[in-house]
Amino acid sequence: MQRLLSRAACLGLVSTVAFASWAAAGDAARRTANQQLRVAIVIPRTGPFSIHNRLIANGATVAAREINAQGTGKAPVRLKLKVLTVEATASPKPILRSLARASTRILILPCNVGLQESLARAAAKAGLLTVSPCNADANLAKTVPRYWPTGTTGAAEAMQLAYYAQSYAHAKTAFVLVDHSWYGRQMNPELRTFARRQKINIVGQASAPAGYGGVEQLAKRMRKLKPAVVFATVPSPRVETIITQLRNWGVASAFYVTDGMDAAINFLKYRNGADNSSIENVLFATFGFPRPGSGPFYRDYAAAYGKKPVGSFPGLGYETVQALEAAARRAAALTPTGLNASFARGFTVRGVVLEDISYRGHGHRQPVTQVGLAQVIRDGYVALFTSEAGHPTG
Repeated sequence: MQRLLSRAACLGLVSTVAFASWAAAGDAARRTANQQLRVAIVIPRTGPFSIHNRLIANGATVAAREINAQGTGKAPVRLKLKVLTVEATASPKPILRSLARASTRILILPCNVGLQESLARAAAKAGLLTVSPCNADANLAKTVPRYWPTGTTGAAEAMQLAYYAQSYAHAKTAFVLVDHSWYGRQMNPELRTFARRQKINIVGQASAPAGYGGVEQLAKRMRKLKPAVVFATVPSPRVETIITQLRNWGVASAFYVTDGMDAAINFLKYRNGADNSSIENVLFATFGFPRPGSGPFYRDYAAAYGKKPVGSFPGLGYETVQALEAAARRAAALTPTGLNASFARGFTVRGVVLEDISYRGHGHRQPVTQVGLAQVIRDGYVALFTSEAGHPTG
């Protein structure tokens, strides 16, 4: 009887805590109801990740429009999203001055470029809250205040690629094709680390060639080394060109590419002619795949931009705004401090375009989300599988 009473008391305590949390969330929603949340998303005008960032901004814009279209009384928070297009080498200072003039203190960071880190650190010093769709360097979440990633980590991608290479392709040797951008400097060590953990021997490494002559020399080296797989951190569309040229020079290795390939792949280009099937069976990491209920997003995106999105980057932008809106609904105030506290307490965003994003609280800033692998098949790609990644890594 005493054990039953103790159990009942515990259940009563849990119910009380759950009710208190629900009530607190309800109070927060009433306090922020119909308030406007000013958000800026910064994207580079040019550079290797300009297409990826534009796709993220497009997806974010669709999400903001859908939230605002719910009307007064239905959407607890209204979003005013501004897309700031800057040079890839821009300094954070003028960007922050522009945000200050517009009274914008919530910032969605650019993806997979050096400005992502420098702007995050400068924004933190200025008291802003930053949200990062891309998450190549998981250490940023540990060192930058009010910084919240939404996508999977670079380490999780590398682990997925290396695991698949060893477990499914039974690879024993690999060659690493490196890119010396900020993104490449984060991802190259991760690929090498997880290749070693899977007992894959790295037999060679080279920088991505700039010209056709460089590809010929690289192909000769690869044919001699005969790696089972080639890991690459080079982004699309450049990586497709390099793979095509290497295969035309007789390189038979399988190619495993990080998420940089998951944008703007021109599949029709590689269906006919001399380059027919040249990127067939290439594997690349992705932030996830469309969900059964994602149809309205694809229709809204096509209506806004004239074509349906390809790859996970538009969905990543969409889910990033959904995460911000979820934090805002739970926040005591629509300020960097209020939103940061909301993220820190934890919540789960039910994915619309990609998988769920779950912030678990207890000091962990990395969300639990999905990392996937896709394979190029003729006029598109197929999903191989996804796995859960994130908490408690940071």
